[in-house]
Amino acid sequence: MQTTTGTSVDLRAVADAGIDPGIAWGAELRDLATAMATGERLDESRSALIRVADRRVTAAAVGVCANFEMMNRILDATGCPVPARLRHLEGLLGIAGPQ
Repeated sequence: MQTTTGTSVDLRAVADAGIDPGIAWGAELRDLATAMATGERLDESRSALIRVADRRVTAAAVGVCANFEMMNRILDATGCPVPARLRHLEGLLGIAGPQ
């Protein structure tokens, strides 16, 4: 469990849908983020979050995901190097860094 902000969150839930994140609407937020990243089940996951939260929460979640996507595209387009301390993540993410 991670408690940096005072809220306990099970970060394993990011990679394992069988784990409850331990926060309100956590499973729905994870499903929406996954749908935005893959392009699959987008309408279904967005509607599910609206049902359990509301439109404002869903709009904020979509904004956060869109911001991360924008930052990734900018970094990729400008050729920004991955810091050496983060290169171990390349294997976990299934990407190949500079050789």
